[in-house]
Amino acid sequence: MLLKKKPNFIKILIYSIIISSLFSCQKTFDYSVYSAYVPVEYRATRLINLEKLTHKETDSTNNNKVCFALLSDSHSYFDDLEDAVLAINKDKDVELILLGGDITDGGMLDEYLIFRFIMEQSEVPYFSVIGNHDCLANGYTIYQEIYGTDDYVLVYKDCKFIFFNDIVWELNNREPDYFWLKEQLTNTNSEENLFVLAHIAPFSDSFSPLQRYAYTSLMDTNNVLLSIHGHHHQHYYGEYYNDSVMYMNIGSVDKRYYIKITVENKTYDMERVRF
Repeated sequence: MLLKKKPNFIKILIYSIIISSLFSCQKTFDYSVYSAYVPVEYRATRLINLEKLTHKETDSTNNNKVCFALLSDSHSYFDDLEDAVLAINKDKDVELILLGGDITDGGMLDEYLIFRFIMEQSEVPYFSVIGNHDCLANGYTIYQEIYGTDDYVLVYKDCKFIFFNDIVWELNNREPDYFWLKEQLTNTNSEENLFVLAHIAPFSDSFSPLQRYAYTSLMDTNNVLLSIHGHHHQHYYGEYYNDSVMYMNIGSVDKRYYIKITVENKTYDMERVRF
């Protein structure tokens, strides 16, 4: 496991006080730090972001070009996450933020709400795949309450983003739903640029050889433009299996950069932007 720098505990305390004050009208006290009760006003957050994205697409003057920012593994790096969001706000090319998972450290409700509080500062919609840390404790249930289903698809202009839950160990050694993934990949408009986001890369030790083959063969046979992952906290970009499929690992937010992807005419440009 990678060692993390110490988070800013003063800021965490401030965030916690804010979150607690937001709860004060709802409940007198929490029964447990492992509480999975999500107040109604924090549910269906993904739908709110989808509505924002629909308005953005309607207002766009160039439907042949898409620009998005990638972040991952914010864990308890709250200062770095906030700085990243503020930096992306200044980049007027970026139309949406995609996150590679592990938006929490221990799957706790307060962590989810602090993350949501910070992300609300974003001037563009955001969407995240679920990470293995997000599945700890009652995190899997909380994620679904706040953001919805863990396997889902987002279509924006001529890009199709497939968010795939490939967590195995933290979900009792479940088998990822490769049949669902295949269906989403094959039921695709030929004009769409395909991107897959899954927290754990297939070359991780989390997967059996059969699971690794199931994922990589789907990428190879369906013209996926880029397979995007988090989890390892370090940046990687390359043709890992020498099969024409490009794989990317997004470094954790404490590395102080975001990845900017600009898609146009079936190709994309990538830039690592420091903040």
